[in-house]
Amino acid sequence: MALICETCIARASDLCGAFAGGEIAVLDAIAVRLRVEAGGYLFHEEASADFVYNISSGMGLLERLASDGRRQIMSFTQPGDFIGLSPTPVYRISAQALTEMTACRWRIGDLEALFGEHPELERRLRLIANRVLATTLDQVFVLGRRNANEKLAYLLLYLAERQARIFGPSDEVWLPMTRGDIADYLGVTVETASRTFGVLRRKGLIALPAADRVVLADRASLAELADREP
Repeated sequence: MALICETCIARASDLCGAFAGGEIAVLDAIAVRLRVEAGGYLFHEEASADFVYNISSGMGLLERLASDGRRQIMSFTQPGDFIGLSPTPVYRISAQALTEMTACRWRIGDLEALFGEHPELERRLRLIANRVLATTLDQVFVLGRRNANEKLAYLLLYLAERQARIFGPSDEVWLPMTRGDIADYLGVTVETASRTFGVLRRKGLIALPAADRVVLADRASLAELADREP
């Protein structure tokens, strides 16, 4: 009987890709599959960080709340993302589903028990941790040193790049999050986020065919604005 892993969109992700062919059955045997409705949570900030997750489908966000209740969105998650690794005994962020989401969950201790027979798994987990750090540093730089137009251009190109790895290259970017979510990622007001979409549209850099879709009409100019590769 074929494993569901063989047709999963996240099969080639950083975590699952550590297991070649039928070896993925080892990982599948200790996984719990979860389905979360839009608006639901995989885990909450300050809960015990006992589990890690690989997103199989859907899109979500990682958020952190300040003591005054303000929210900072740390990142938007996509299929293949491995989340939940924590340097502390409790999660420092919450993981919320933007759309219906499915994910595989493992107890972190069960994964670590596989390191001896599957050293590539340990290497992949280190790679994931290092990539999260690099992405966080990029975010700190972008959000701290750029204006709203540059920040939004950066986000759109980043999402396009991530979605291309999953669904193939396209100038259309899927945005299931609200303008408020985007504002909380960029560190601006909702009004500023909405206005910035209008600015980029009037400049001919993007088109807005639907509330949850953006077309990158001039990728080269967006890349110049964001100081990224097109």
